[in-house]
Formats: sequence, C-alpha cells, structure tokens
Amino acid sequence: MNKQIMESLNFLIKEYKRLKKKKENRNISSNELETLKQLEQYLGKK
Repeated sequence: MNKQIMESLNFLIKEYKRLKKKKENRNISSNELETLKQLEQYLGKK
C-alpha cells in the first residue's frame, strides 16, 4: 500500500514540475494551467 502511495505522489510531483516548466516557457494550454493550479493547491506549493 505504501509503495502505491509513494508512486502516486511521485507522479503528481513530476507532473507539477512538467507543467511548471511549460508555464515558464509560455507554452501551456488552459486545461494544463487549471491542472497546475489544482496541483499547487494539493501539494501546498506556490
């Protein structure tokens, strides 16, 4: 169970970093931007 939780968290963090980089490059869609905002809220990042 713990392994699955860690894999899920690692996936969310990798997705957050990918979307953050896309935003910095100004190459992000509106759906991706919304996902980024939700991930920031969930992960407690800003």
